[in-house]
Amino acid sequence: MSVSLGDEALIARALEHDEDAWRVLVERYSSYMYTIAVRGFGIGQEDAREVVQESFLKLFAGLPGYRDRGPGSFRAWLRQIVVNDCLAHLRRRRTEEPLDDTVMDPGQQERLERIERGYVLRQAVECLDDACRQVVALFFFEGRSYKNIAAVLEIPEGTVASRLARGLAKLRAEARDLS
Repeated sequence: MSVSLGDEALIARALEHDEDAWRVLVERYSSYMYTIAVRGFGIGQEDAREVVQESFLKLFAGLPGYRDRGPGSFRAWLRQIVVNDCLAHLRRRRTEEPLDDTVMDPGQQERLERIERGYVLRQAVECLDDACRQVVALFFFEGRSYKNIAAVLEIPEGTVASRLARGLAKLRAEARDLS
């Protein structure tokens, strides 16, 4: 199954009991969901895996209802499922402490938005061709200079500059499409 299929196509196939489509959805979103639990809510690793499992069960059960709503942001719907499961998990763990579901503290909302931006950026970087991805990774993630990148990749500095420019243009377009 092609991993490049969009969420809507994967959902349609998953609803037709296509196990490969379901597997791709799980692979595409498990680290996103896990990150929400761990970084967004401070849930421990073991419990976060449990929350992700619960969320996938609810996701699978709720897919027909999602499709009935019409096309929309699957990731936003999924995020709400995970947020609700994280809150339920925390409520079970801290039964003596009241938990207000209606208001998230500003820091938590900011963490969730940062997780969302990180996910979109990672997905956009994965859409780049290998040559651009290498240059973008070396420049932005490792902080290397044009000259250093040129030496490492054994290409002219002008090629580094053009690949970086091409990569950034593609990243902007992909990030807009993924948002």
